[in-house]
Amino acid sequence: MKSDISNFQSNARKHAKRGDNGDLLALAQAVRDARARAGLTQAQLALVSGVSRDTVIALENGRHGVSLGHALQVMNGLGLTLNPTPVKR
Repeated sequence: MKSDISNFQSNARKHAKRGDNGDLLALAQAVRDARARAGLTQAQLALVSGVSRDTVIALENGRHGVSLGHALQVMNGLGLTLNPTPVKR
């Protein structure tokens, strides 16, 4: 059995990977902070929001692939709202 560290890293669990988009990471932090303030686990938030725990995990990690509808369901479950703002160029 091979115990090479490079082999271990390539097998990292999918839910542990973080996104790299600044906007998604900001949303992730807001959701994580609101969930902590509410005293909810990821599983409890998923149940309240009507989404899977994997969706909550993906959202809290700022990963691409979470639908806007599911993100809004989670935000609604936490009492958060989305306020789009223009990007300064």
